[in-house]
Amino acid sequence: MPCDITRPNLDLGECYALNETQTVRDVYTDPAFLVNLIVRNVFVVAGIILFLLVVYAGYLFITGGTKGIEKAKEVLQGALIGFFVMFAAYWIVQIIKVVTGADIPI
Repeated sequence: MPCDITRPNLDLGECYALNETQTVRDVYTDPAFLVNLIVRNVFVVAGIILFLLVVYAGYLFITGGTKGIEKAKEVLQGALIGFFVMFAAYWIVQIIKVVTGADIPI
């Protein structure tokens, strides 16, 4: 069925095809699957950004003189705070899984 955006109760899962035979709804039957995929990819991207920020802070530290050292400290501090927030969020979810016995697929 073609995707008609003017009809009420539009189902985007049926509108978007992943390939010629499967729609999004066919592959991702539960919203948890899609959220899990997004969260895992966000963690990977955040890890890459963290690495790049640490490299950038090192570059500023080496080449920047007195002002560069201060800027490098700020960049590194922000990167480490972001890492700590991600780390804490992940482990809070893990603790909730253990305590409640919930099946959270992260």
